[in-house]
Amino acid sequence: MRAKRARNASDGDVRLTELTFRPPAIVQPPSPQGALLSSNPSGPAVSVIIPVHNARDVLDEQLRALAHQDYDGPFEVVVSDNGSTDGVREFVEDHALRAHLNLKYVDSSGTPGASHARNRGAEAAEGPLLAFCDADDVVHPTWLRRITAELDSYDLVGTGLSTEALNSEATRAAVPFAPPSNQGKSPFRPFVIGASMACRASTYRDLGGMFEFVHASEDMEFSWRAQQSGARLHFIAEPLVEYRLRTGRRDNWKQAGALGYGSAHVRGMYRAAGCPPFRIRTISVALLALAVRNPLLPTAVTRMPTRLWLRLTAAHLGLIRGGRRYSSLTW
Repeated sequence: MRAKRARNASDGDVRLTELTFRPPAIVQPPSPQGALLSSNPSGPAVSVIIPVHNARDVLDEQLRALAHQDYDGPFEVVVSDNGSTDGVREFVEDHALRAHLNLKYVDSSGTPGASHARNRGAEAAEGPLLAFCDADDVVHPTWLRRITAELDSYDLVGTGLSTEALNSEATRAAVPFAPPSNQGKSPFRPFVIGASMACRASTYRDLGGMFEFVHASEDMEFSWRAQQSGARLHFIAEPLVEYRLRTGRRDNWKQAGALGYGSAHVRGMYRAAGCPPFRIRTISVALLALAVRNPLLPTAVTRMPTRLWLRLTAAHLGLIRGGRRYSSLTW
């Protein structure tokens, strides 16, 4: 399925009714991995794509984790650099694991955002299968084998994330994070998380990649669009990736606000397909509860860390801003 953006979609103001889709028949029945490998016996079976922006200080952990995968097929690692200024290119090109991982550097600085970085990485990928992870996380040794094995039966696969290994207890207490059993779920359709997902390269390209005008919920939108086309999605509800949480107050405020806004944007796009809107009453009650537990009061009274208050407040305000713009609010 390729989606055409409406004439006024340059600013992201687009709904499902303004998109035209190819028939669901373009999603082919899953092919065994052996058949995929035989089509390109001398190249990588999988391309692992990592979008990067100023993450040189943590990228090495992820690369070393990829070097310890128990996957027994050939794979390449594509580092898609979205305008880094911390020397990521030199770091990748001189990395000790460059040959072992078949490391490839891609300049994706043309448009800011993880979606553009993933799309540019996918364009440069040589493998018939694509797997996506993030620069600041750490994949488990079984990640690549487990996530690609499911592509024998499904078109789009995601896994759960864990926050246990890379974050302090204080950080985990301040940043709400669902357990793997509740990740990838929504009132409309399930979705994969961009930090741990895989699909065929042909599926990704037929779908047109990730929409670059959708921010902070682009993985949800991609998942829903794939399912609208007839793709079969599977979520492995096990933590196969260690996820790194934001620690600074400003970073938490910015990320949570963007997630709220992006979620409202995507729901607005899919209202015509039956996606339920957010309820203003629910958001209002939540904001009132947060107002009486604001950080001006002692934590002993509010029983809420300041970072958690900031995230929850920013997320709900983001829902209101995005909901008003993209018509995804109701009483």
